[in-house]
Amino acid sequence: MEYWRRESWVSYLRNDVLPLYESSLSILNLWMMLKRFDGKLLSDLIKDFPKIEFIFVAGTSPPDKYEADGLAYIYKELLGTSIKLREYYFLKSHGKEPRTTCKVEKTYIVEYIGRVSPLLERVLNRAYELGLLATSEIQNAQENSWKRAEEVLDEPEKMPELFADFLNKALNFTATYNEHTKLLWHLRKITKAYLKKLYPKILEPDVFKFFQDLGLREYIVPNVEDPEIADLYTIFSFDYALKFQGLHDTRSYKYLYIDGITYVIYPKFRTYPTDNEPCKTIGGCLCRVNELIWNLTYHDSFRSHLTLIVDNLPDPVEEWKNLFKGVRYLSGDCNFIGPLNSYEGLSRLEEYLPAIFVGAAELVKGERGVYVCEKRW
Repeated sequence: MEYWRRESWVSYLRNDVLPLYESSLSILNLWMMLKRFDGKLLSDLIKDFPKIEFIFVAGTSPPDKYEADGLAYIYKELLGTSIKLREYYFLKSHGKEPRTTCKVEKTYIVEYIGRVSPLLERVLNRAYELGLLATSEIQNAQENSWKRAEEVLDEPEKMPELFADFLNKALNFTATYNEHTKLLWHLRKITKAYLKKLYPKILEPDVFKFFQDLGLREYIVPNVEDPEIADLYTIFSFDYALKFQGLHDTRSYKYLYIDGITYVIYPKFRTYPTDNEPCKTIGGCLCRVNELIWNLTYHDSFRSHLTLIVDNLPDPVEEWKNLFKGVRYLSGDCNFIGPLNSYEGLSRLEEYLPAIFVGAAELVKGERGVYVCEKRW
């Protein structure tokens, strides 16, 4: 990958980020179309949408049984559609119209995708401002997302294909499989010494200016006497995971708060989407999207729903961990290093740099100094 070339990033935005945005928006648009049916009688909807009945009853049987692989069950679990099946089959058994009320609720999957899509939109809008994409490309993706949603409404059996497409694009976007996302993930917290060793061309003036456009900035400059050491341990970051806001323990879980976002760091790492995602830059937003997709495909509560669509769902987090088996994890959940104003502090930081580089730990600045918090995926 020629990471120093602007054209390489244009290709990434056009071929990986933009299609993922379109795919995520297609699902959200489909849900919004279905939401219009909430509270309406199925018998009335059938008059305008003859195949709408499939969404609510395909793969069911009297009196109120859902087949685990049936279309209605998949819609119910992923898009929150349902009717009172017992009522439906009772009316049908008497030759009556199915005057039963449709219900459409927002599922956690829809809510989750609804947090990912705006982050991608921020990226694309910023890419347009930088001249990396044309506004027509973004508009076409938005228009296509409505068309794809309408197609599914006309042919409900195509919904699993829509979700499968999203999963495929989401997985291919992650740092596990995508070299551009991998680079951005490494850059989310990186010392100048690591840049010199691993991505030296980024430090060339023209290339560095481009990465500044992506959002890369100095995050922490050590306050030590030796200017060469201070320069080597200067930490760069996007606007991702910048401000440590505290820890909270319960009997079963340990919570970490960064930039208004809640993370579970014990017993198993987990992140929660929020209405107010703080990232604004291209690099910061895409790091957050990577984290959210990893979380979506890693936890059992999500995987059990996603396996309704694909039989063998990859686990990009486990594959990523296998790439870096030699990285030493932290001895605690969240370690306080202190201010980086001494060589002792820099020495302690250096022990954690490999884990920070791959994302097994996160370096975050607090009021009293620097914290390194484990991500126990």
